[in-house]
Amino acid sequence: MKICLINNLYPPYARGGAEQVVKKTIEGLIEKGHDVVLITTSPKGKECIKEGKLTIYRFQPRNLFFYTEAHKHNIFSRLLWHMQDIAHTGAGEYVKEILEKEKPDVVHTHNLMGVGFVIPRVIRSLKLPHIHTVHDVQLVEPSGIILKQKEKNLRYHGPHVALYTALMKRLMGSPDVVVSPSQFLLNFYESRGFFPKSKRVMVRNPITFEVEAEVEKGEGSGVFQFLYLGQIEQHKGVDFLVHAVDELLDTNSVQLKLQVVGGGSLLEHIKSSVKNKDKIVFSGKVDRANIPDLLKQTDVTIIPSLCYENSPTVFFESLAFSTPVLASDIEGIAELVEEGVNGITFNAGDSDSLKEKILWCVEHQNEIKEMAKETRVSLLRLNQKEYINDMINLYQVGKVSENI
Repeated sequence: MKICLINNLYPPYARGGAEQVVKKTIEGLIEKGHDVVLITTSPKGKECIKEGKLTIYRFQPRNLFFYTEAHKHNIFSRLLWHMQDIAHTGAGEYVKEILEKEKPDVVHTHNLMGVGFVIPRVIRSLKLPHIHTVHDVQLVEPSGIILKQKEKNLRYHGPHVALYTALMKRLMGSPDVVVSPSQFLLNFYESRGFFPKSKRVMVRNPITFEVEAEVEKGEGSGVFQFLYLGQIEQHKGVDFLVHAVDELLDTNSVQLKLQVVGGGSLLEHIKSSVKNKDKIVFSGKVDRANIPDLLKQTDVTIIPSLCYENSPTVFFESLAFSTPVLASDIEGIAELVEEGVNGITFNAGDSDSLKEKILWCVEHQNEIKEMAKETRVSLLRLNQKEYINDMINLYQVGKVSENI
């Protein structure tokens, strides 16, 4: 079988969750003997790379700026960019040329923002089986971010949202199969009338690290180690987390350390505002190869998201190295946490709730150690092999489907 995957970004130009899923999918399909074609973007223009059974087509869509540079531009420029991205006929023509040349048995799309939302129509015009994986809420909210505490604001419910949603529903149509890594996201789109004729299924993302037979945790220093690993941005809740821990250290004699790993626009601001600098340490970005060692030295990973999450990669990476999670009880994350088994939750955006659970962790270290022994049970079916088998079965559904 020849499978064509389409995603807006791919390493080395990105290292996000969706890109890692695409990478794992490609590796697994090739290992199974399938031919794979990847269509993605590049800030350097067109190129075609052949690597055995993998052919990669990269191109730079004509637009005001490259997708990853959006944060450097004002709201007016971003609006114009989105308008061009939605109606990017040039990108559609380029993708059509590739599909006609490669003649794949099935097309599997992922994030299309930055590639062009005319692509589903191109796939339909060629009568190719189409599988689509949703990774976030970007078909309703272009930023892909909906803050839980502000979800009822006009920002997420105004006429502009209704117009954008209607346009996205029309452009996306009903692929043969729609896959979501979380039940939350399937429900989110179903409730808004997306994909009415599609077969809709939930398939958890594969873990990005192999689960070791036995994980040896570091000896530690007698200080309970918490870790935040991710973007240093408001919607990820890191500012909220750091200030909660800072306040907790001011009012309690507690032996803990919080290590903050990652980069982002708020990094310098948050660093400068911290009082307990010896116990709240900022490490900046780290290479993915160093993440296993970080997690092995951590007692609990904190995921303090303030926005809807789908299936955060850090959750599964943490469990893979026997590190329980302390996570906000927000849609997407909450359905992953088995309370008291692989982690615990706190009320999203509630500083007192977070501080209470942090203290509980420090005061119940034996319970945390017992949880650490069980975390990897949650990952038993989330390996690459199982994921690829699920995808191949769905590709077959797509091939025999007549626009389900």
